[in-house]
Amino acid sequence: MTKWKLPPWDKETKEDMSKAVTDEISVHYNIGHLVIPGSDTKEPYGNWLVAMNKLQKGRGLNVGPEKPETSQLIDISGEEMEMIEEDYTRPEPHFAQAVPADVINPIEVYKKENNDHPDARWDPENTGVERTGPDEVTVHMIAKRSQYYPDKVEVQQGDKVTFHLTNIEQVSDMIHGFGIAQYNMNGVVPPGDTQTFTITADEAGVYPFYCTNFCSALHQEMQGYLEVKPR
Repeated sequence: MTKWKLPPWDKETKEDMSKAVTDEISVHYNIGHLVIPGSDTKEPYGNWLVAMNKLQKGRGLNVGPEKPETSQLIDISGEEMEMIEEDYTRPEPHFAQAVPADVINPIEVYKKENNDHPDARWDPENTGVERTGPDEVTVHMIAKRSQYYPDKVEVQQGDKVTFHLTNIEQVSDMIHGFGIAQYNMNGVVPPGDTQTFTITADEAGVYPFYCTNFCSALHQEMQGYLEVKPR
């Protein structure tokens, strides 16, 4: 990676542009993109650069056929650039932005009063299993530490089962998962959000559903059962 003097250049430099080079530093190994915080703004910060590299060629731990890429943090504030840190990222690095953390102000939870999902439920008394067609069942469910309501769902083999799951937590980072391994279904619901999951109950039997995101000391007890009765 090369640092250049900006124009205007004298005649000698124009004839040999290598004279405009003020510093060079090696990165490892193939540059994908360069990121300088604020680089696309009127007032870039100009002190740091991240080289988002591809093909790290064994610099990191060998984790199998799919290798991570490497991103290298470089101090560009002085006359000579200095490599400060290296970290490994998932393939593959592309154009990105870097901004100060204090300009980002995300929400912490989805507020109950802002949840306008028509199938959201907030009280266990309003949850339940409802047959909505000859081969269709709708489940209105809530999740909280550390229980699902309802925690037993009975359907008939062949039913299309739709779960509307509301995470009624209003605490930051209190995410609940919802998984049924037999039906290859797994999802997470952030606090205050409602999400919908649909399966076809094509195999008779009793199958556990459970929270797949650690939520409390009773996390492993947060489970229920889907009973699929044969027709």
